[in-house]
Amino acid sequence: MGRGSRRHLAASLAGQNIMIVTTARGRQRVNRDPVLRACLPHSCVVWMDSIVENPGLADLQAMIDALPAEPVDVVLAIGGGSVMDAGKALALAQAPQCQGVPLKTLIASPDTFAQASPPRLFAVPTTAGTGSEVTPFATVWDHAARRKLSLAGQGVYPHAAVVDPALTDALPLEATLSTGLDAINQAAESVWNRHANAATLALAVRALQSGFAALPALIDVLESDASAQAGALHDLRDAMAHVSLLAGLAISHTRTALCHSLSYPLTAHFGVAHGLACAFTMPAVLRHNLPADDGRFKQLAQALTGTSRALDLVPVFDGLHLNLQVAARLRKYVPDLAAMLALSPEMFTPGRADNSLQPVTQQDVQRILTQAWHMD
Repeated sequence: MGRGSRRHLAASLAGQNIMIVTTARGRQRVNRDPVLRACLPHSCVVWMDSIVENPGLADLQAMIDALPAEPVDVVLAIGGGSVMDAGKALALAQAPQCQGVPLKTLIASPDTFAQASPPRLFAVPTTAGTGSEVTPFATVWDHAARRKLSLAGQGVYPHAAVVDPALTDALPLEATLSTGLDAINQAAESVWNRHANAATLALAVRALQSGFAALPALIDVLESDASAQAGALHDLRDAMAHVSLLAGLAISHTRTALCHSLSYPLTAHFGVAHGLACAFTMPAVLRHNLPADDGRFKQLAQALTGTSRALDLVPVFDGLHLNLQVAARLRKYVPDLAAMLALSPEMFTPGRADNSLQPVTQQDVQRILTQAWHMD
């Protein structure tokens, strides 16, 4: 990790048959970037550059069916979270144990690829949010059924991650905001997660300390004259890349929790950006989990406020939500509160909704959504 760290790819890619997974715009970017271009061999490169946002099951299966007969040595995924997800699926599909197995089967039966040996996957994120470069999960959307699926298992882990914050410098404001909120939310969900341990809590607390300071400051710079504050912009981009990495390391062990579970129908039905959809309920979900505190919220409060009172976290989370106008931004996508509440039966994703410290009921979900909707 570090500004300029992408140059280290050259040693790993030399002499390899490479598949580059990216978007059409990402391919143009790679070809324009002298550092990345210098890392690639002059031949032996296959491009998979048709990745779109929130890749669908049918689209990814079509790409898998069109893969070259001979597996490549290396898969290089360069892009945001959707590219990371696609890169993981395309790499796994080339493992000898997975060839010819439909992606839907791999998702439903992780044991199918428990001993898989896919090509080495190098994950190079160009956003600071998902942390997918260090997790064993890949999101695959079943757009026909309007639901989110998860490809998960040890074989999904990238071989290596190269986190170069310089690749996020040109990220537009809205994408910066959504991905930054995703990183902060993942760290928060690792705190109020029943799978948390001392190591994941340490990672998540560090991520939140940095993220609560860096993201609002970064948005302020982008909303002003960012070109006049290039030094500050780079420092804040570096900070958010670090936040994303720490949060990704934490959730690779805990998984995410209730906020993510509530978010999936908002993205599937209304097209709400993932990070915005997740962060929308974060202050309300914090309130829901505070009664189950076993000391971890006091630890977080000490780090964020200098006190050991768990309730002091409430104005901190509310303040971020209000400062970044999270509820107001989400309401641009969703017709009204009733339309959102109607989706609540779809918001109980197993392995996510049940990860939080405090159990949740249908009534709790309705209360959390209503509270979040009126956060102004």
